[in-house]
Formats: sequence, structure tokens, C-alpha cells
Amino acid sequence: MLKNLFIAFAFAFALILIKPSISLAAESPVSVQEVFIGSETMDGDALKYPKGKAEIRLQRVELAEGGIVPLHSHPIPLLGNVEQGMIIVKREGMNDITYKAGDSFIVGPKTPKHTMGNAESDKAIVWFAAIGAKNVPILIPAEE
Repeated sequence: MLKNLFIAFAFAFALILIKPSISLAAESPVSVQEVFIGSETMDGDALKYPKGKAEIRLQRVELAEGGIVPLHSHPIPLLGNVEQGMIIVKREGMNDITYKAGDSFIVGPKTPKHTMGNAESDKAIVWFAAIGAKNVPILIPAEE
């Protein structure tokens, strides 16, 4: 059930990201473009969902020049899409990964603790969609 809910949510998220032009006029077509499909995190881990009452969340993260989300982890899978700019994900004990505008990626519970920062001088904007159990946080700060 949660898998089907995630698929439906991913489709809806894709529709939001591509900003289709929908008009009531008969001559205006509706275009649906599949933007991203994934069943594994950036680290190759299969997606798994927590038990509990399902909850869908959508977040917009804006990183100014030099902006960095401090070291953290995620207890649930997140689908990320870079709308603007370029970000760098620095994972403990692994190579860094850079994503640019238009790139999508998945992070999950097994993704090593990491930071996410703006890799350019202009503002970076990243959208994150998550399906998890109600009251489970999206991000857990790392203990210092």
C-alpha cells in the first residue's frame, strides 16, 4: 500500500516540478513528462518504508552562497530535485556527489551521515518529497 502511495506521490511530484501548462481551451494539449524513477538511494540501497500512519511531505530548501545543511541523516527515504544552482553532498567515508539543476536523487536511512551545501556562488534551490510515518522527522542532526 505504501509502495503504491509512493508511486502516486512521485508522479504528482513530477507534475509539480515540470510545471505543465494546463488550460481549459480545447486546443491546448496537456503534456505529462516522466522526470525521474528510482527504487534505490544514491548509495544503491533498496527503498523501504517505515510502519505507521503514512504522511507525505514536500519541502523547498533554499541555500544562499556558502549555505550548508550541517551533518545529518534521514530516517525515511527522500526524493530530491535540484531546481536551481548546484549542490554538493558530502558523505562520511565516501566520495562527494554534485547535483545540478534538473538532477534528481534519493537519500535514505542507510545513506551515511552527510552535509548538503551550495556548490556555486548563486542561490541553490532543492525540493524534497518524503513519504514516511506520521511524526517521524525528515532530518536528524548528527551528534557533535
